[in-house]
Amino acid sequence: MKKALLLGEYKIARFLPVLRENGYTDIVVYSAIEFDAASEFDDEGVEVRLMDLNWTADDVVAVLEAERPDVAIANAYPHGQEQLPIVYGHAAARWSGRFVAHSARFAEIACDKVSLHRTAEERGWPVPAGAVCENAQQVAAAADEVGFPLVIKEARSQAGDGRFHAASQEELDGVLAAGLAFPAIVQTFARGVETGIELISADGALMRWPVVSMGPLDDGLEPTLRARVAPYELPAGASARLDEFVTDLRENFAPFGPWQIDFAVVDDGDGIVVLEINPRFGGLTDLALAGTGTAPHAVFTAAALGEPLPQVESRAVTLELPCTEVPGVMVPAHPEGAEVMEVTARRPTNRCFTNTDRMQLITTVGDPEAGKRWIKEVDAAGLLRCSVESAFRQLDGVFEVFGRKDGAR
Repeated sequence: MKKALLLGEYKIARFLPVLRENGYTDIVVYSAIEFDAASEFDDEGVEVRLMDLNWTADDVVAVLEAERPDVAIANAYPHGQEQLPIVYGHAAARWSGRFVAHSARFAEIACDKVSLHRTAEERGWPVPAGAVCENAQQVAAAADEVGFPLVIKEARSQAGDGRFHAASQEELDGVLAAGLAFPAIVQTFARGVETGIELISADGALMRWPVVSMGPLDDGLEPTLRARVAPYELPAGASARLDEFVTDLRENFAPFGPWQIDFAVVDDGDGIVVLEINPRFGGLTDLALAGTGTAPHAVFTAAALGEPLPQVESRAVTLELPCTEVPGVMVPAHPEGAEVMEVTARRPTNRCFTNTDRMQLITTVGDPEAGKRWIKEVDAAGLLRCSVESAFRQLDGVFEVFGRKDGAR
């Protein structure tokens, strides 16, 4: 009998088939939330236990000693778990068994924005110009130097929190008056196309999914309210800068498992600025699955068990629309031949958001005009959370490149 221990509940239904196929009959999931396993996935015999969001490395080692798994897999998700990868990294260094978790050094720069900024300055990584601040007076001085508009980021926060945009002194005063956790960074507000990429590192190998465009950076710092498309072809200069950055991270910081880079393409495509690193899969995995047919979570599970990482390539243009789940309103019929995925916040282990009516619609697009008609229908149904025009621009941009290639459908 083989035993697997999953630390984190996000999308665990995608882990289970791979574990079962590889003979794991005993599966324990430590979850940040209570949920009914029978309503979440069709797999009996999975034990669900509550994790402590204030775990230390000692606590995690104690769990490993008590459970004695054949493999332990860190599956952190940001809602309440954003800082746990650092703890997992320290625990993995002390555990003699197979624990698929990033090194503490990598987790530190991925979980702590101040650490990332300082490390970037030391190593020459492309990050927005800025300064680390320990109090409100230093924020004011940094704002004078950086100039408006600017971005303020708390060092450690949960997903969706701790980031603020200020276009004026009045807005900055409002951020400070509301209470800012220090240390924090004040940075130039980057102008450019926000992009992201999901990666997996395992046993010396690297796998990259296609780059996703999240559209031009906006003052709200909210990419989840913009249409996303893949595959986005990076300009040559930006691609080279990304490769250099990824190489340095792999060679010197030992990522082990899934990670994501959020960056902006700047300088007319000649460069990038790194906005953040996430030590986990982010919100792009559904696009990756639809666009390539290769499921990131299944690949991660297989890699955690020691299987080699496969090759992956785009099979279709893929579009993700930010939407609202409206009771009684059906999603319009998708274009012929398209594959549509609905992701809602209602299932606890599948949530991209918490306590909201948000929904993401992910679809392959073979014909851009048919795709545009569908976007209009989604908007007419009162479901679309971004503008029709912005979704059109995203779709047109990808089809300029991928839509003409053989194999697009």
